[in-house]
Amino acid sequence: MKWLPIISFALLFLALSEGVSPKRRSIGFVPLTDSPGSKIIGGENAVEGQIKYQVGIRMDDSYFCGGSLISDVVVLTAGHCVKGFSSFEVHLGALNFYDETEVGRIIVNTNVSTLHENYNGLVINNDIALLHLPDPVSGPNIEAVRLPSWTMANQTFANETGRVSGWGKPSDNATSISPDLKFADVLIISNEECQAWYGELVLNSNKICIGTNGGTENICSGDSGGPLVIYEDDGLPTEIGINSFVTSFGCESRFPGGLTRVTRYLGWLEVNAGITLRP
Repeated sequence: MKWLPIISFALLFLALSEGVSPKRRSIGFVPLTDSPGSKIIGGENAVEGQIKYQVGIRMDDSYFCGGSLISDVVVLTAGHCVKGFSSFEVHLGALNFYDETEVGRIIVNTNVSTLHENYNGLVINNDIALLHLPDPVSGPNIEAVRLPSWTMANQTFANETGRVSGWGKPSDNATSISPDLKFADVLIISNEECQAWYGELVLNSNKICIGTNGGTENICSGDSGGPLVIYEDDGLPTEIGINSFVTSFGCESRFPGGLTRVTRYLGWLEVNAGITLRP
């Protein structure tokens, strides 16, 4: 079974994408070996229409990542979900990833991607990428998520509540990803607190972290590229993070979950995604 190697730097980190067997696509749990990881720990199953921006991505028909729709033709994901891959099968409007008969699901194939030019897998820096869809997508359970406004560029979001989502594995000891889309509401912590776990060389201003509530809530293997959103005063979600890494000590350890901080890439997103951000 294919899987991405553990990234090592001072501490060991685990990239969150997962190998998936294309031969077991429609029959529930898919065996995944040799790769520790967990689900959206402490999460709940999403219901139809709840997380319309969430997408699932199969890379080269072997690996799996999450992502988010940010316009009707662009998907935002993690850089390590694009690096080294050439074909991408994007599932939109899905709940049970393995049930391709779901009403309203759209599956789009693309080989056009944009990886951040300064992506560094060694220290998991600039872990951000885009997938460009060949045609606009739409549907009752498909809707783009909002990106931060320019006025949010310097906000830390520390001590705010965010929501993470994905199809990651159901426990540290599990051998398969979750068939069901899950979400969890988590506490965003300060970079200073996160640096105490990972060190300043790894945890820089390009990243944002979530607390694990003693290991009971987290992102994990299979959740790569998925979104961290906050809900603004108008009740709408805004994506501020991209699921990126966890410690290899386990997703149910007390180590924070690490994400790419979207507000550090607003200019890059305007240029490469063709989206005009709010002032």
